[in-house]
Amino acid sequence: MSHQQQVEHMKELARQLSCPDGEEGIKTGEHMNINNAFMTSLTIDSLELLPGQNVLEIGPGNGRHVNYLLEKYPHVTYRGVDISETMVSEARRLVRSNQAHFQLIDGEKLPFADASFDALYTVNTLYFWKEPLAYAQEMARCLKPGGTLLLAFAVKEFMEHLPFTQHGFELYEEETAVELLQEAGFQIVTTNQQTEEILSNAGHPVVRTFVLITAQK
Repeated sequence: MSHQQQVEHMKELARQLSCPDGEEGIKTGEHMNINNAFMTSLTIDSLELLPGQNVLEIGPGNGRHVNYLLEKYPHVTYRGVDISETMVSEARRLVRSNQAHFQLIDGEKLPFADASFDALYTVNTLYFWKEPLAYAQEMARCLKPGGTLLLAFAVKEFMEHLPFTQHGFELYEEETAVELLQEAGFQIVTTNQQTEEILSNAGHPVVRTFVLITAQK
């Protein structure tokens, strides 16, 4: 593969990771589901939802993890929103529950009334927020007073070594993400840094450092 072909391959991989599309998008969704399993389960476990509460996830991908969420919190209502039509379709196919609803969004505005949710979480979407402060403020708007936001992402120090992150990714250190949420009106409750071994998109084992931030409106 020539250098130019490698660059084009990385651009296409970055595009699929940000918004999975078509048959390749379905494969990307499965790969993300495997690689993000620990990050996602840790985030879900940290939600500590109560019966009757409403939770919103931004960027659920193919939604396979939602069955785990509904097993852990059987009396909550879940809504997942994604910018990928392919992923919304896959999630609706894979998650058959009257408590779970998936819909397509534009990635800039959240189509919900103020104070609609008790909790909101998102895993590995931060890099793709077009207007980070405005989007974080949208999340705050949709949360009830005292509502919880959980934000999980891999840190810049790890991500910057992956060649595809040069194409359309905005990378964050823990401190930068904390400052962003504070500027959007959130109070930081905890930050939890973890490391895990995953398979890279090239199939090689790599050690990833990620952060889970818990914040409150």
